[in-house]
Parts: sequence; structure tokens; C-alpha cells
Amino acid sequence: MDNDDVKQILDRQEIIDGMHWYTRWVDLNRVDKQVEIFTPDGKLTFYGDDHWIVGRKNIQAALVPSVARYQATHHYISNIDIAFDGSDKADAISYVQAWHRPAGGGEDYTLHAQYHDKWVRTLEGWKLNERRLKAAGTTNRGQGLDLEPIGRSN
Repeated sequence: MDNDDVKQILDRQEIIDGMHWYTRWVDLNRVDKQVEIFTPDGKLTFYGDDHWIVGRKNIQAALVPSVARYQATHHYISNIDIAFDGSDKADAISYVQAWHRPAGGGEDYTLHAQYHDKWVRTLEGWKLNERRLKAAGTTNRGQGLDLEPIGRSN
């Protein structure tokens, strides 16, 4: 194993740690910490190309009321696949299962989805520049915009 292989293993682990960081802070209802994984100009969408939230501060402003709707959440990340594009960019796909207990009562909501991410190396380390959620399915999801579907090919 040469130095480049070791560097890529360390980079991969830093990205995976960032994914776990994100979910840990959302489950603790600490959106202020959750958004630190994004670059200042990062962007996020749950609903497709017409619904990007751009900028760390705007992402935080959008997530605070969303997370506040739940008494508790629990996110799992798995099936992580990372592809490097040079030494400073990476694309990643991970599976996410997220359980939500509504703050006002009612049935628990579960999401089965994927995160499609673009990561960049910054002076602060690897940061999330783009996150796109694509849903495989949900149970007991209330009203709202349709989540972007994963899409499947035959």
C-alpha cells in the first residue's frame, strides 16, 4: 500500500465520519451543529431540482422548523459508496433510514431513502457541498411536497 492509498482511506473515513456527524446532530435537535458539515455555499434538496436550499445559513433556517416538528428522530446511515474525483472532490451515495415521532402526537413516520452527496476538501477538511435526498418510500408521511423518488431502471 502506497501513500496515495493510505491518504484515500483516511479521506474516505473523514467523509463517513461527516455523514455520521450530520445524523447525530439532527437526532439531538442541534441543527446549528448539523449544518457545520456543509460548505458555506452548500446546497440541499429533499424535493428535486426546483427546491434547492443554498447556503449554510439558509439550510439551517429551513431545517430548524422541520426538525422541531418531531419529539424524537433516529437516523441510520449504511451502504456507503464513495467515488473520488481527483484528490479534492468525491461523490457519495448512502442509504438512510429515518424514524420520526411527531411532537404533537400521531403516528410515527419512517423514511427509507438515499443521500446523493458531493463532497469537497476545504481548509477545514471534507465538507458537504451538495446533498440530495431521494426517497424509496415512507410510512405514515403527512401532507407536503412529494419527496424526490430514487427512480429505478429495469
